[in-house]
Amino acid sequence: MINLLEMLWESFRDKPAQKAVIDLLVKYGLSVRDGQVYLGEIRIPFSSLAEVAGVDRRVVASAIKSIEENDFLRRFFSRLLPAGPFLKDVARDIGYTVLVIIPTRDQPGIIAGVSTILAKRNINIVQIIAEAPQLMDLQKMYIVVEGDVPGDVLNEIKNLEFVESLQIM
Repeated sequence: MINLLEMLWESFRDKPAQKAVIDLLVKYGLSVRDGQVYLGEIRIPFSSLAEVAGVDRRVVASAIKSIEENDFLRRFFSRLLPAGPFLKDVARDIGYTVLVIIPTRDQPGIIAGVSTILAKRNINIVQIIAEAPQLMDLQKMYIVVEGDVPGDVLNEIKNLEFVESLQIM
């Protein structure tokens, strides 16, 4: 399996300003098609990306050109899609709780282990966002649930062998 994070780092190792642009594309699921940047079907101006990345718009143009000149990166970024609405920052406003889990390592069964504990207590999961370990230095999993989570359930989750830390939002 290709470690995309390493490939991106290597491709832009000597171009830190362009890497800042690449990081934004990955973070927001922005695609690159025909020399343009898109959020789904919405075209994003280079100047907007440049402002957020803290670079000149010409750096954005160079990063996009670099992507289009590399077969793998072009295929990857042409098919990248945004994941949709992420409820993390509005959860409390609508009566939900967010569990932020940092695993000890990437392995099968993390979602199953946590969801089993929640299901046993009849706690409904509304959303799960698990960051891809190949794209993030520190992988996090966000689980949005209805209502509050009792302390004993939190302790049970914390005690799972693959949970390094658990935060509540």
